[in-house]
Amino acid sequence: VLRVPLELMLNVDLPKRGNGYLDLARVDEAVPRALRAVAKDIEFLDAGHRLTPVHGEARIALPSDRSFESFEQALAAVRGERLSVATDVYWNQGYFDALLEYDVDADAQQLAIDFRVAPGLRERLRLDLRYVTPAGDVRAYELSTGSGPVALDPRWHQAAWTFVMSGMRHILGGMDHLLFLL
Repeated sequence: VLRVPLELMLNVDLPKRGNGYLDLARVDEAVPRALRAVAKDIEFLDAGHRLTPVHGEARIALPSDRSFESFEQALAAVRGERLSVATDVYWNQGYFDALLEYDVDADAQQLAIDFRVAPGLRERLRLDLRYVTPAGDVRAYELSTGSGPVALDPRWHQAAWTFVMSGMRHILGGMDHLLFLL
């Protein structure tokens, strides 16, 4: 399940009515296109091969909606009742909540994610991700857009390499750090 701010979905052109409000009576016709756009920008990989969603469903949520505080709440909300078609949701306020399902082998051990929504924003756009392993462990990630594929259940050497690269980016990204080294 994922939640995307509507302001990041400009390229989907969701149907509108009146003074820029989403036309919730017609938004379902744009959902397949929106799901494809989201799946293209938030890509899942298994052993380096792109996974294609086999099922998806979505809804529009108000800015005040707090259903993504847990996985169970988010899943129930995406599968639950839709907003009334009379609800006013401005085109760039609120959320596009989606459920994307993928066929993954039970023994898949090289799952990765490549977060590429608006890669020009780099450090200003982050993905807050919770990955639940087959054993039930929860791994938390905060990824910058355009940072490349990240292993969801990394081996020790992959995790170490991630920390080394993160440290190097941090050092090279700050003038005060470079002056200290100099």
